[in-house]
Amino acid sequence: MESAWVLLVVVIASLLFLARYEDPRRISSSGDSMWYMRQALIFAGKSPDEARITAARQVCRDINRSQRDHGTRPSCTEYQSTGISPRYVAIFDSRPGYPLFAAPFVAVLGPWTGMVAATMLLAIAAAVLAYLAVWLATGLRLAGVFAAGLLFVLPPGFWMTRLLTESGVVAGYLAVILGAMLAWRGRIRLGLSIVTVALVWLFAVRSASGMAIALTLLGASVVALLTRLPQRRAALLTGGVGLLAVVLWQVVSSVLRLPGLNDTIQDFATRHFSRPDIADPIGWLVEKNIAYWPEQLADEIPYPEAAVALVFAAVVLVRIMGSAAALWIFTGLTGVAMLVAHPVATEYDRLMLPLWIPVTCALGYAAALAVSRVRTPDVAEPEPEPAGPMPARVAPAGSAAVS
Repeated sequence: MESAWVLLVVVIASLLFLARYEDPRRISSSGDSMWYMRQALIFAGKSPDEARITAARQVCRDINRSQRDHGTRPSCTEYQSTGISPRYVAIFDSRPGYPLFAAPFVAVLGPWTGMVAATMLLAIAAAVLAYLAVWLATGLRLAGVFAAGLLFVLPPGFWMTRLLTESGVVAGYLAVILGAMLAWRGRIRLGLSIVTVALVWLFAVRSASGMAIALTLLGASVVALLTRLPQRRAALLTGGVGLLAVVLWQVVSSVLRLPGLNDTIQDFATRHFSRPDIADPIGWLVEKNIAYWPEQLADEIPYPEAAVALVFAAVVLVRIMGSAAALWIFTGLTGVAMLVAHPVATEYDRLMLPLWIPVTCALGYAAALAVSRVRTPDVAEPEPEPAGPMPARVAPAGSAAVS
C-alpha cells in the first residue's frame, strides 16, 4: 500500500518537474550552473580546461535557446569563463555535493541531459520527503501528496527545476525535518541517522544551507525542551546533533581553509573579486542590510502573498503540531538569514525559497481536510438522530507515531 502512495508522488513530481522545467520566463541555467556543470565534468573524468569550455558552451546554447523561444535573435557566442578569480572558483569547488551526484549522469548522458536528470532526481526525492514529512506531521497521507505537488506549483518549483543546488537543498531540509520528527516520536536511531546523513549532504551541497538548518535544528530542539515535549531525550539528542554539526563545520572549514562568510561578503562587495577587497566586511554588510531591507519591505507591501502564506502556515502548524511546529517555521525563516548574508534584490526569490516549505505543509493539510469533507456523503435521515462519534483528532507531532 505504501509503495503505491510513493509511486503516485513520484509520478506527480515527475510530471510537474517537466512542466516547470519548460517555464518560459527564464533560461534553465545561469553562471552558477556553468560552474556546477564544470565540476560534474571534472568528476566524470574531463580535464579542468576541457570541462570549463564544454560547460560554457552548454550555458551559451541555453541562453540562445531561450532567446529564440522569446522571438529574439540569439546573442551568446562565447560565455565568459576565463579571467575569473581563483577565489571565486574556490567557492564552487567547496560545494562538491550537487556536481558529484550529477557526475555519473553526465558521464552517461552528456553534460546537459545528465545535469537535468540529476536535478530531476533530486527534485523527486524532495517531493517524496515532503510527502513523508507532512504525512508524519499531520497524520494524513493525502496532505503529504498535496504538499509534494505544491512544492512544484508554488515558487520553489521554478528554482528546483533550474540547474542549481536548490533541489538538493530542499531535499536536505525536508530530510532533516523528517528525521527530527521521527526522533521526537520515539524512532530515535532512525531519526538521528536521517538527520546526520541530511546534514552531511547539505554541508557538501552548500555549506551556508547546512549551517542554517543545523542552527534551525538546534533552535527547534530548544523550543521542544522548553515546552516539555514528551520525548525530552530525543530533543536533547537532535539539539546536540545540530550543535555538533555547527562546531564540526567550523573546524573542518578552518583546517581545509574553505571559503566562509568573509569570502561571501568580499565576493558580493568586489563584484566577484574583480576589485580590491574592502577593509571591513562585516561593517559593509551591516550598511547594505540597513539600506536593503526598508526598500525590500516597501516593495513587498503591494504583494503580501508570501508573508500572509507564512503567517497562515504558522497558525495552522502550531494548531496541529504544537511546539514541534517550530522546526517547520524556523526552516522557513532560514531564507531571511540567507538574505541577510547576501542582501540583493535580484536574489530575493531564490534565497527565500525555504519560506514555502512550511507553507506547503499547511496548505497540503488544509487541502486534504477540504477534500475529505467534500467526499463525506450526506446521509438523509427520516428522523433526527444523534450525529454519531466525531472523527478522531489528528495527533500532534509530539505524540505517538502514525501507523
